[in-house]
Amino acid sequence: MPKLSDTRLTKSVVEAAQPGQTISDSEVRGFRLVVSKSGTRRFVASYRIHGRSSMKALGAFPTFTVQEARDMAREVLRKVRAGVDPHVEERAAREAEEAAKNAPTVESLSKVYLEDYAPSQALRSSTIRHARQLSRIAIEALGSKKVEAVTITDIRKLHGDTRAAGIARGTKGVYQANRLLALLSKLFSLAIERGWRNDNPCRGVRKFPEDQRWQNLSEGEVKRLLRACEDYAAGLRPVSPDDDPETVEHKTKPLPETERSATDREAADAIRLLLFTGARLQEVLKAEWSQFDLERGLWQKPSAHTKTKRIHRLELEGPALETLKAMFERKSHSVYLFPGSTEKRRKSAPVDINSGEPVGIGPRADLKHPWRAITALAGLEGVRLHDLRRTLASFMLSGGSTLATVGKALGHTQASTTARYATLEDSVQREGLKAAGERMVGSSEL
Repeated sequence: MPKLSDTRLTKSVVEAAQPGQTISDSEVRGFRLVVSKSGTRRFVASYRIHGRSSMKALGAFPTFTVQEARDMAREVLRKVRAGVDPHVEERAAREAEEAAKNAPTVESLSKVYLEDYAPSQALRSSTIRHARQLSRIAIEALGSKKVEAVTITDIRKLHGDTRAAGIARGTKGVYQANRLLALLSKLFSLAIERGWRNDNPCRGVRKFPEDQRWQNLSEGEVKRLLRACEDYAAGLRPVSPDDDPETVEHKTKPLPETERSATDREAADAIRLLLFTGARLQEVLKAEWSQFDLERGLWQKPSAHTKTKRIHRLELEGPALETLKAMFERKSHSVYLFPGSTEKRRKSAPVDINSGEPVGIGPRADLKHPWRAITALAGLEGVRLHDLRRTLASFMLSGGSTLATVGKALGHTQASTTARYATLEDSVQREGLKAAGERMVGSSEL
């Protein structure tokens, strides 16, 4: 059948078309009907772009009417005149759709941070642990959402919901909400680095105001704490309500000799060192004897153990040095000041033939149980281990040390950080106010 041209396509023309026939529409140039040998009637848009002839299928008859197909052809040919190849556009749309399906979610971004970024940056184990806890909150709310689709509204809502949930539990949810906001900001900064989005939706979300959380022990409280350390090392324990009523009135009870171990004294020593040196918990627990020069009174903390990732050289004197020397005389491990795993330290444990130490032993992980018992013995409530660091700063400042000296002792890199840590004792503040007021009164009488 010969090809028909300059024929306006209508329903009757389409229905009368024969197999193998191609009919061009006289109304829209490039709009055609193609009939296959099996008789299937299809509408196409024929065009030429960039020196190449091409054809785009529009649909079959009668699924599409002639007019519907003609309108589609007009749109295709309009794009061609504008220099857009419909096939290229269609392929790009498919690729974009496929990319959208495979685009990273908030959950996968969190996984990249915890399993890739954090280890590569040698973040502290405690930092990773806290990030993992916070990421669960983010994943529960936004886990399945695409990274590029998260908005500032999503972040602001999650920030507020986290605060509200904390308050409902009876805690100050602002702290957790703000820590979560900080983590999310880091996650989306990482997403920008990886080309997963172009902006950080956390920008513009304000942190909730926080009360400064700190507690410095007074001179009397420090004495009670040190006394409690001695009692704990000697086997004394606080009495709980479940204990024998005959001992409850004494508030303490001695631990049986069979239940005492070297770890009791070591835990007490660790708390003394935290107080006397102002070091961070992991700096103390991971300390090795090779870091110390007890003759010269020096402790060189390796960068891997410090929060600032810098070597911190601390000069030791007084109770701090005396405590370390006494510990060295009775040390239970040649490497660690505070070795962990009581089970591995038993006499029957396998021993490394080179070091002579129990196989697989490492530094102690925490002081949670000893700290709880020691603060109970001392009658101190709501005191955290980190408050010992603040207490040293306060004592140093009240004793006449400058902020720079305090900052160097604590390993701070910013003076503003030291200023938040170091507060004068109440008696020093009172004496200062009194002296200033007396000078003012005296000057007004002149």
